[in-house]
Amino acid sequence: MSEKGSPAKQPSDVYQAALLPEAPQFFHESSTNQLAVAGIQRNRLELGIACGCTPKSLEIDVDAYIAEIAPELGISRGKALEYVEVGIQLARMPRLGAFIKARAHLPFAHLITIARATAPLHDPEVRAAVEEEIARFVIPRKHGEALRGVRSLHKFLQRVIEEIEPQLRPKNLPGDVDPLLPAGEREIVGESIGFEDGDNFAEVFMELEKTRALEFKATLESISTSAGCTRVEALTHLIRGTAEAKIILNLYCPATEERPRTAWLGGVGWISQLATQAWIDKVTHIRLLADESAEGYAPTESQRAFVKGRDGTCRFPGCDVPAELCDIDHIEPYDKERPAEGGATETPNLHCLCRRHHNMKTAGLWNVARDRDGVELWTSSSTGKKAVSLEDGPLAGHGRYTFDKRGLRMTQALEEYNQYRQELIEQSQKLVEEARKGEDADSPDPQDPPNANEFGF
Repeated sequence: MSEKGSPAKQPSDVYQAALLPEAPQFFHESSTNQLAVAGIQRNRLELGIACGCTPKSLEIDVDAYIAEIAPELGISRGKALEYVEVGIQLARMPRLGAFIKARAHLPFAHLITIARATAPLHDPEVRAAVEEEIARFVIPRKHGEALRGVRSLHKFLQRVIEEIEPQLRPKNLPGDVDPLLPAGEREIVGESIGFEDGDNFAEVFMELEKTRALEFKATLESISTSAGCTRVEALTHLIRGTAEAKIILNLYCPATEERPRTAWLGGVGWISQLATQAWIDKVTHIRLLADESAEGYAPTESQRAFVKGRDGTCRFPGCDVPAELCDIDHIEPYDKERPAEGGATETPNLHCLCRRHHNMKTAGLWNVARDRDGVELWTSSSTGKKAVSLEDGPLAGHGRYTFDKRGLRMTQALEEYNQYRQELIEQSQKLVEEARKGEDADSPDPQDPPNANEFGF
């Protein structure tokens, strides 16, 4: 076939493919709203500044260089250094850099997050491997998907770099808790508990890291419910040790692994292999999760655990509030007067929403529909704009039976069958050998062959 008649060759590079006209775009890229257009222009301008700040050589003195460019831009030394860091890392990852410059869809906060996480990666092979993985975050999974936030990006980079080069995993952001350490064994910077006396009452005030505050609140609510008392009385019970509290933290692990290497901790996200082993040792109950239905309005504990593990975060586009801090909401409202006519309490009709976006949906400011693949389409009641939200938890995609999954399951089943078959053969051979050795030992004449009928031959 002539070259002219040959079909167009698709680019093999994931970043090049994402620059094709038919490639999916994030919600803010495809929007014609003036603010969205201005945001892209802002991103492009800051990209231009970062590239212009990139030093020609990495051997020059940092302070001397920053002292020259900061006054030119009329900004502080720290801000100038951020532009330089971004410029250097985009130059060191040319495929990612060319893609970002072409689409200009990432705000500067995302760029500096990527730059700081990848700056320690001096090995070219490691850096190239991480550059390849970053595509999974900066390229939308579905057209109209909302860009995830900086904290989600940071946790994504932590997980990717830890898998490729564990020693260079980025540090936690301020306020994040290392899941390997129990919350009670370390104090987060900024936390405090204070007391102030009054005439009739004393004021007790505290500032706690979010996950510790969540655990504290859950403990008080558990005692309050079981003892039928107020939170103040529950706190007194807690201090005096006169009540017990049952707190449930969900740890999601593959059911096919006897000792999982990695796990997803509700409210934290994916945790390291070392942390996984530490948390597995604390597990007291095991629950197998799957889609299920329930009678009435309130979801069961099993349904709550499944939906939180499936969604990972609030399902409003772009919101990254952890699922553990979210409400479980009916996508199609539950009809309390006629339950059989819609809004069933079943996992496909349930999703996680933070309180803010739950209230927005309830007020009718946004409408949402969910398809069979778990993709949610949100529509603004005032503007008609549409945005997409995807599942982001460890159970994302659960229940879909694609041809790829079918082939994988067939492969796994065949491997398990043949492994079991081989074990049976080896056991049978071992028994035959032991029987022959025993017969040889009992035989007075070593030259007299054993009776084959004794072995069923």
